[in-house]
Amino acid sequence: MTFEHTFADLGGIAADRLSDTQGLAAVLLAAANAAGLHPAGTPQVHGGPTGVAAVLVCHGGHVALHALPDAGLCYADVAGVGAVRPQRGLDVIVKRLAAREVRTDARRRAPPSTPQPERP
Repeated sequence: MTFEHTFADLGGIAADRLSDTQGLAAVLLAAANAAGLHPAGTPQVHGGPTGVAAVLVCHGGHVALHALPDAGLCYADVAGVGAVRPQRGLDVIVKRLAAREVRTDARRRAPPSTPQPERP
């Protein structure tokens, strides 16, 4: 069993997009749908003194955002088990937030006893 995991550092995002709690909740739902994840509940979006945290827990995965509106930064994470496509979810996040700078990475997670495939 493997866990597909994509994540990104996003920059150049308008502060109002990153502080819009309803908008971020919609982004979480759209990303989960694109990735093939099924929500286990409602999106949770909370602002605080160090930014905004947003998460959608899904059956077998999650979509999470950590945003710093004043800096125009967002750290995004999409992961799931089985036949999910987290990169599609991440693509939705990048597009919906209109990020001008994007750095992504992806990992295939597996139990520690499972040999990891060679990376190119």
